Amino acid sequence: METTINENENKTDSNIIVNNNESVNESVNESVNESVNENSKVSMENIDNLNNKTQQDLINEYYQKLQKHKYERFIEITMNQTTYTRDEAITSLEKHKGDITLVIKEFLGVVDKKEEREKEQNSKSLHQKRYSVIREYMDNASNNYMKKQEQTKLYNDFLEKQQKAKEAQAQAQAQLSDTKQ
Repeated sequence: METTINENENKTDSNIIVNNNESVNESVNESVNESVNENSKVSMENIDNLNNKTQQDLINEYYQKLQKHKYERFIEITMNQTTYTRDEAITSLEKHKGDITLVIKEFLGVVDKKEEREKEQNSKSLHQKRYSVIREYMDNASNNYMKKQEQTKLYNDFLEKQQKAKEAQAQAQAQLSDTKQ
């Protein structure tokens, strides 16, 4: 009987060992699966990041190509509208910050008043700027007032002429009626 008990104990011990081995295997498998899943998540995130980076790089590259094409087109337009060489066109475009109209105006000798006004305004102190704005406002108001006075004077003259024409017509009618009688 003792042998059966010992055998039973051995069987249970072996079952425990087998069960423990199975649980260890399961836990190892689970941990391996988890680590694989985590690694796959990380690798998927890396792939997504790489895709985003490559997409951003593609966008940047496309934008740079567009800018180069636009700049080349500006150079061509400048060369077509003027007698500038390519180098002269590039330097004049750089001078005018890529504004083709200013380059062509400079070539034709047209003075740009906008630049003169900006230079003039930048050279003034804050006090001078304030009073120049006030002075400009007052000048505009005065000019508008004078224009309105001229318009009302012309309108009144027109009304007087119309009134005189009506009176003259009425007198002519009266004379005609007097002569008929």
